Amino acid sequence: MSTAYILSIFTIVIIGMILLITKVKLHAAISILIASIGLGIGLGTPWEELEETINSGFAGTIKSIAIVIVLGCILGKVLEETGAAYQITNYALKLFGEKRVIWAIGFSSLILGIPIWADTVVILLIPIVSLLAAKTGKSMMAYGTALYLGALVTASLVPPTPGPIAAAGLLGVSLADAIIWGLIVAIPSAFMAVLYCNTLDEKVLPKEEYLHTDIFLNKKLPSLASSISPIILPLVLIILNNIVNALLPGTEVANLFAFIGSPLAALLTGCIFSLVLTGKEWKSKKVLNDWVEDSLRSAAMPIVVTGMGGVLATFIKNSGVAEEIAELVVSFNIPGIIIPILIAALIHVITGSNALGVMTAAALVQPMLDSLNISPLAAFLCCATGALMFKHTNSSGFWVTVTMSNMDARQGLKSVGIASTIAGLTGAIITIILYAAGII
Repeated sequence: MSTAYILSIFTIVIIGMILLITKVKLHAAISILIASIGLGIGLGTPWEELEETINSGFAGTIKSIAIVIVLGCILGKVLEETGAAYQITNYALKLFGEKRVIWAIGFSSLILGIPIWADTVVILLIPIVSLLAAKTGKSMMAYGTALYLGALVTASLVPPTPGPIAAAGLLGVSLADAIIWGLIVAIPSAFMAVLYCNTLDEKVLPKEEYLHTDIFLNKKLPSLASSISPIILPLVLIILNNIVNALLPGTEVANLFAFIGSPLAALLTGCIFSLVLTGKEWKSKKVLNDWVEDSLRSAAMPIVVTGMGGVLATFIKNSGVAEEIAELVVSFNIPGIIIPILIAALIHVITGSNALGVMTAAALVQPMLDSLNISPLAAFLCCATGALMFKHTNSSGFWVTVTMSNMDARQGLKSVGIASTIAGLTGAIITIILYAAGII
């Protein structure tokens, strides 16, 4: 089978997948499945092996991440419903002071984006951000965009949100490494985005409906320590596992931490501890059943899409198309580190979903790692930062932010579109520097 034929089939299949998602509006999971089958058939996979390849690719991908994604969604749900997200924001406002409100918004959003979808962070906090804009006389172009961008950056780079969990699983990156390096890249990326937001002074008033909300006055908020502990505790356990196993390998203590510091046990601990936030309601059906059911619905999509991404990766790996693409890249003298960034950015710009951009790019890049001569960690950071670039009108997050911040489409492109690109470019540059220095 010639190189030209392999690359032609691969290109046709990927373009077809993107068209199914963007034009036909077919769900990403089914679109990726159809693309995977098409790639398998086009590249000569025996008919009798197609189903087994699909099943093994799907199961092999989700086996280590499905429960973790579910637990992450449950944790985010508890933080949303109990007012913990509001408390973290209130503390950030006190910490930064009235003159630096935009940095308080960006900081609290950055933290909340770790367990909660970026769109949800905007919906949760837009009333308090609108009140702050009215009080300080600042534009909602600045405040609304900063609110979205902080969460968007960590939702793309730092587990346990589904996108980075899925990408880490696909690429074989430990969650401890994904969290630590994701934060290292996320913080300056968000900083540069908020710095840009601070320059947006075109007058956009907050929506009147958010200026009369009493949600923050009537709701008894949990303490700051109990609000932030369910986020911090799993991260600490995962990192401690790495430290203990490095210092005391093979010991009983290390073996114990290998479990309690595993992503599954650490997130389960965070979920159990988060019951403190519910007060006397912790035993109620609403908390123990209804919130869990809502979380399962939220988790289903990223789990299935990730599994389908694993199917596509399996067909790519079996076909040898990864090596062909890598050779083509080398012939054009394109550095291997650039490829995951470009793929993730392209998928994100076309589909509008940064989670889909991270996951799909990881699935496409994983079989190419050896040929591109990049580490799984470098590829993870490349996919996550590339998937941040140019959030625009085909994105639900774009419209949630723009409409709730009282902006029009032009203002949204100027604010959200450019700020997201700045965040993505900053993260990509940092990743390239870390790679060139031999650190990742």
